[in-house]
Amino acid sequence: MKKLHCFWTLILAFSAIFSHEMMAQATSGKRPQLIFYRHNSNPSGATPVVSGDTTGSILFRGLLANNPTSIVTGAAIRSITTGALSAGVMPSNLLFQTSSAGTLNNRMIITPEGLVGIGTINPLYHLHTVGNTHTSGRFFGRIHFDVGEPTDLPSTYIDEAYFERKSRAQLGLGANAFANGGILTLAPGGGGLDRQLFSGGSDGLWTRSQDAAAGGNTWDAWQKILTSSDINGNVGRLSRFTGANAGDPSSTLGNSQLFDNGTNVGIATTTPDPAFRFHVVGNTKFEGNTTAQNGTFSNTLTVQETSRLVGKVAIGSDPISTPGSHALYVGGSIIAEEVVVKLRPNWPDYVFAPDYNLQPLSEVAVCIEEENHLPGVPSAEAIATDGLSVGAMQKIQMEKIEEIYLHLIALEKQVQVLQAENAQLKKAQR
Repeated sequence: MKKLHCFWTLILAFSAIFSHEMMAQATSGKRPQLIFYRHNSNPSGATPVVSGDTTGSILFRGLLANNPTSIVTGAAIRSITTGALSAGVMPSNLLFQTSSAGTLNNRMIITPEGLVGIGTINPLYHLHTVGNTHTSGRFFGRIHFDVGEPTDLPSTYIDEAYFERKSRAQLGLGANAFANGGILTLAPGGGGLDRQLFSGGSDGLWTRSQDAAAGGNTWDAWQKILTSSDINGNVGRLSRFTGANAGDPSSTLGNSQLFDNGTNVGIATTTPDPAFRFHVVGNTKFEGNTTAQNGTFSNTLTVQETSRLVGKVAIGSDPISTPGSHALYVGGSIIAEEVVVKLRPNWPDYVFAPDYNLQPLSEVAVCIEEENHLPGVPSAEAIATDGLSVGAMQKIQMEKIEEIYLHLIALEKQVQVLQAENAQLKKAQR
């Protein structure tokens, strides 16, 4: 009798709850429904719900083995009104809770706007996850890397990576058999430059960076990322850009004219002479300053064919003077089998011209007495200061030799006249 009394007491208690605090109705049929109906009761009757009221809960409970008289809730689904309520409009969310250490904790929420939050009850996006995520299937959409700035939304293309389908024409890339491709944009934000990768054509991967000066949606020119198919050549041959792709002179690498086997270097040859560190096949031209010392030109420089140097050349560690108006400066002696000097103007045959003004020996004697050198010949002081010009000095010496010959010829004629007169005098005395 006591147990029956307790049963009816429980039924009356539930009836009071459903009639005063909430009303639920379970139906059957083609579309059965479980309806939670809440109103706020007061002594004078029911009153409307307000924002923040729980309009319904589904509790998942069970008896524990260690305490069979204790009913424990393990999880719950609740609907809570939120925002402004008006006639015919009752915005509500759906809150999912699970139990941990005997306490129900909020795990997931669906807001009236359709935003889903996992690990947060205040989602900012359609799917807002706080914590790590893992997807074993396909993922469609953008990947947004949030740095905790609430105003940093995905529509700003900041702190995210996003993949889009684009045509080569849209991106300013050259024509290809495959007109469309995919572009991956990495936008780190925080003052960093965006970078894009394009793939889809038969010419490999392309990349470009946001223009640092212009900013915004202005981009630098596309650059091709070289792969193994773009790089070819032979062992020892240095590579060069070959420009195999039209419109992109730096798209591929191939053989150049340079060869380096680690010991010898060759130009236009793959078999440099092992006796030389540097071997050039063909004509060689040097422009600008050239310094040769210690293991290069200061040891032995062998030129088997014609070599032409344009500009001034200094040989030796301590030339007499730095390059100035002359073409060749040598510090040290020179040995040669033959030296040919071509002078401008012509060689001094003008001395033998009929109108040449041959200076009398008396004037030459005065010049020697006053200046201590021949007329027209540099003084010892001038030679010490300016140096000796071999070509000019040879010309001066030849001029003086030819003048001496003219004086000797004139003197010989005078001697011949005197000899004839002397012979006549001797003949008359007999």
